[in-house]
Amino acid sequence: MTNKYAHKSLNLGDVISAGFRIYRDHFKQYFTMAFFGCLWLIVPIYGWAKFAATVGAIARLAFFEVSERPEPGADAKRYTDKRKWSFLGQSILVLLILIGAFIGLSIAMGIAGFLVSMLLNPENWVSLLLGFLLGVVAFVMFYIGLMWISARLYNICDVILAVENPMTATGAISKSWKITQESALKIIWIMIVAGLATSPIGVVQLIIQISRLSITANFPDEIKLFVNLLFFPVLIAMTALTLPFFQAITAVIYYDIISRNGKKQNLVTDSPKSR
Repeated sequence: MTNKYAHKSLNLGDVISAGFRIYRDHFKQYFTMAFFGCLWLIVPIYGWAKFAATVGAIARLAFFEVSERPEPGADAKRYTDKRKWSFLGQSILVLLILIGAFIGLSIAMGIAGFLVSMLLNPENWVSLLLGFLLGVVAFVMFYIGLMWISARLYNICDVILAVENPMTATGAISKSWKITQESALKIIWIMIVAGLATSPIGVVQLIIQISRLSITANFPDEIKLFVNLLFFPVLIAMTALTLPFFQAITAVIYYDIISRNGKKQNLVTDSPKSR
């Protein structure tokens, strides 16, 4: 059987197209899961774990679609729900790593900026121009550094924890870092293009937020609460529109990486319905 989600090895356009086709073919199922998963975010700790497990379930479903072993949604949700605390712990660890990277890169950029400022002559326009250009380069390197670390960890961990058995939160992070070593730049470009493709939804969300704040600015608290309750499901729905798309793309990336390594049957749950 020909795989309808087949693509060339981490080819930017093909990966995004495959992710979009998976998302389109299962839009109702994925959107519904994402919508109710986002609703869990209003419940501290336990709700966050449920949300993380739901996101993992979407990634799992997308992975088994691209590997031509489709799994019922109920089975996927049951599988990841048992690991909800692992998903939450993994999310927290990744967040801490990204925060640590942000702080580290910020300190490095600050030190570099201080050393450069010591060498520049503020009265010389050429020196000031050079300082400005160096600042732009430093900012670009800072941004690329964060994106590179994110590409090695962000979302890939979800798929690994969702489909590999046995697997732990720390194990998924470690494996994500290892297997993406040669693919980080390609993943960055894929995520940039995917982000641009979904940017209109982000713009609509921003407009809705501004409208909500404008409407409630001069209203009493009772009216504000009512208006916020009206806007809340709309904002959740907008988030639920994009979340499965990125999970589907990540599942395709992960499938591609392990397929190239020839290990997909050995590393993932070979029989998705067996528990």
